[in-house]
Amino acid sequence: MKIRKLVIYGFGKHENKTIDFRDGINVIYGHNEAGKTTIQQFIVQTLFGFPQKNSAQLRYEPKAGGKFGGQVHLHDEVYGNCIVERVQGKSSGDVTVYFEDGTTGGEEAVKALVRQYDRASFESIFSFSILQLQGFERMDETELSRTLLSSGTTGVDTLLRVEKKMEKEMGDLFKKSGRNPEMNVRAIELKEMEKELKSEQERMATFAPKMDRIHEIEREWLEAKAAYESLRDQYRALELELQLLPLRERKRNLARRLDEVRKSSFPSDGIRRFEMISGRLTELEAKKRGLSAELTAMAEKIPTYPRPEMLTEMERLLAREPEWHEWRSAVGSIHERLTQLNLKRMRLLDRLGLDTSDELLQADVSIHQEEFLYGQLQELNDMNQQIGYIDRQLTQLENELRDIRTDQLSLQKNSPTEAEKKQAEEWPSIRRRLAEAKAYVHMSRSSRDDGNPQLLWMVLLVAAAISIVGLIGDQWIVVGLGACLAVIAALSKIGKRSDQPSLKNVEMERFINEYAGQEAEMEALIVKVQDYEQRHSLLEEAAKANERKMGVLEEEYGAIVQEKERLEQSISEFFVAYGLRKIPNPGILHEFFGMARSLQEIERELEDAARQSAEIQDKIRMRQTEVERLVPAGASESSIYEKLRSDYLSVKEKAQAFKALTQKIEETQMQKQEVGELLSSLRSQQQDLFTEAGVETEEQYYKAYADYQESLTLMQQLEDIESQLSVHGAGEDVSGRSEGELREEVHEVERRLADLEEIMNSFVKEKASLEVETEKLLTDDSYQRKQQLFEMKKAEFGELAKQWSVRQAVVEAIKGMMEELKEKKLPEVLNGAEKLFSELTGGTYMSLALSENGYFHAVAQDGRRYPIIELSQATKEQAYIALRLSLAAAKEKTAPFPLVMDDPFVHFDEMRSSRMFKIMERLSAKHQFIYFTCHDKIVEYWTNATIINVSDIGSAKGAMIR
Repeated sequence: MKIRKLVIYGFGKHENKTIDFRDGINVIYGHNEAGKTTIQQFIVQTLFGFPQKNSAQLRYEPKAGGKFGGQVHLHDEVYGNCIVERVQGKSSGDVTVYFEDGTTGGEEAVKALVRQYDRASFESIFSFSILQLQGFERMDETELSRTLLSSGTTGVDTLLRVEKKMEKEMGDLFKKSGRNPEMNVRAIELKEMEKELKSEQERMATFAPKMDRIHEIEREWLEAKAAYESLRDQYRALELELQLLPLRERKRNLARRLDEVRKSSFPSDGIRRFEMISGRLTELEAKKRGLSAELTAMAEKIPTYPRPEMLTEMERLLAREPEWHEWRSAVGSIHERLTQLNLKRMRLLDRLGLDTSDELLQADVSIHQEEFLYGQLQELNDMNQQIGYIDRQLTQLENELRDIRTDQLSLQKNSPTEAEKKQAEEWPSIRRRLAEAKAYVHMSRSSRDDGNPQLLWMVLLVAAAISIVGLIGDQWIVVGLGACLAVIAALSKIGKRSDQPSLKNVEMERFINEYAGQEAEMEALIVKVQDYEQRHSLLEEAAKANERKMGVLEEEYGAIVQEKERLEQSISEFFVAYGLRKIPNPGILHEFFGMARSLQEIERELEDAARQSAEIQDKIRMRQTEVERLVPAGASESSIYEKLRSDYLSVKEKAQAFKALTQKIEETQMQKQEVGELLSSLRSQQQDLFTEAGVETEEQYYKAYADYQESLTLMQQLEDIESQLSVHGAGEDVSGRSEGELREEVHEVERRLADLEEIMNSFVKEKASLEVETEKLLTDDSYQRKQQLFEMKKAEFGELAKQWSVRQAVVEAIKGMMEELKEKKLPEVLNGAEKLFSELTGGTYMSLALSENGYFHAVAQDGRRYPIIELSQATKEQAYIALRLSLAAAKEKTAPFPLVMDDPFVHFDEMRSSRMFKIMERLSAKHQFIYFTCHDKIVEYWTNATIINVSDIGSAKGAMIR
């Protein structure tokens, strides 16, 4: 399986982004916070579902809103080219799989595509990062060996966690020589309780005979009580019989009267049924007339039925609408691809310094030619490095200058207006005048109120003191304020003779009313203006200093370039044949030839894409011709299916209207027929009522009803008496006993009840005496309580033993499974891992071995075995990575997934990293690698890989690929 492209609608910080991948190694490069992890999570979550909202994993919903989700374009050896699209919907998202044959699928299709793997299984084999390697230093030998074992076999890590948990819980339940585990504590308690129960049993043995007599008395008392209750029931029955004698006599009299009156019959509920049938007949006759009128109106409105073959053809074309959109999408994708290829071609030409590619397409870009040029350009390498260093410094300064300009623009947007600046400049003067006005008005009012000359002199003294303080401190504003206060006091002295305020006083009050209450607002405005001017000045100084540094660097850059041109002059003629106007850097000679080869490959891809576009355009024109036969001409290509759908809905609506009206006519005719049949039935029921009542007319029918009511009244009275008798459970009197006989029998039962009461009282007295005797010997129920507590403890102990047995069975099953994994599955992975581990360590260690107790050892060249815990951090990581890569290789046939790595080699030195990269390049023939990194050296190493700079990812135009 290969990932061809990612189309991100909205995921985290990425929105409307497209990223293309290729076979082999794909390096996703970007600085911290650039969004690399977001892309890695997009791949995993699109294939395996978004996390739950309450999950610890992030959902990466778009920061700025918009559509959540995207597409992953795949190529699979079994399913071919397909697209997995997942967007926001249910908790894990709504997923759709588009196959190249035009079919689609849902979650089941995704599971089949990922070979029924879930996210945890995928990440345990095919995705790992530096975070999984950072905990090695803190592991002991057992934890480290188990981690390596789980990396070489899928599912082992889960089994190991379960085994450890079960062993801990078993230890908490029972230990052979322990005292604190729950089962040990319960066993000790049971032994002590068993001794106490035996003691209680011996003490209770002396009370058995007396208890037996008490039980015998209770049994005899119960027998006497049963006989007493039976006589009581007989007594109540005789009393009831005496009470019911008058009711039975009344019942016999009503029965004789009913036999005399009952001479006519009448239908049950006859009047209500007759009136209901009469009303229903009137209603149905009116309904029948309405249905006839409705049928006539619908027959006039029925439309013409449209041609069925036209509707069928429209449905066929609409069913193939996804194919039409897929063609158009494919054309757009091809155009996008052509645009990207042309852009890439232009970028390559720009980087090569060429206007056209004609000369370079015919040029020799073989390895021999590259080696020949490399020797000549090696002399320019040092100078190119200097130029690159200065260029990076200039870029950094440009970025800093751009940030300064951005801050200036942001500051300018929030700058105070000219009116605010003017208000801030004028406010000190206004504030001084406002204070003078307030003092003047206050003094004027005080003078008018009480005319106190002492207050005037006090104000003058205060004014003099303020002026002296201002003179001492060289604060002329304070001196002016004191003088103003003195003038105001003098003026108030002059104007105190008048009862009305002076014109100046009125002017001062108007000034106070205009500006009073604005002090806080204007002070805040002054602070805002001062802060703006200070920040503006600082930003201007920073920009000028940055520009001066850039000028110095640019001068140095120009001097180095001149020296470089002198060296390039001697070999410039060699590159004329390649169409180059300047000599490339020796360090990028390999990149130049790689770009030249890429340029030739792009030209071939452009020709292939143009051919595919022409074929699809032919299909689009043929489909457009088919659609235009059914819709009026003139519709554009983008709206032709909308027009077809609109016409189809119109035709279908006419057909549905015709069918609906036809169906309604048929239903109305059936309703009319049913109404007629119901009318006949009701007339027949009306005649049946007349026949049952023995009459022929409606008047005779009502007269028969009146005759029937008297018999009903008598029957109701008879029923009331029977209901009273039934309440007491009395039936017919078959004994024939008189009232005197019943009363004599009642007296006999009363005598027998008195004898039984005397016998029962004697039993009660004897029992009470025995209970008093036994109470001194046994006054509590301690034995029962201890017996019950003993049984409860036994049940608790049994439940704990059951729990311990279950956990023991689980541990034994996991151990058996682990042994089977070591013997059958792990050797295959270890064989491949040994070769990789040996290559990674440069032959220092020849293989990895697993001891009988489950610990990993590294075998050196001399045969010595070193426990994995004694190796360095980097060597432990090499063993882990070797096992993971070997496991992925072993599952190539059943799970051919790409390998996703997030900077797992940062602890490796340069030599170990070089070996690791060579192994990845060798494995990339069968596996696709997606490598996330923020290190420039890794990008520089993989010149032949697909480099995707996350910082340069554009919108729908795709990612920047080098």
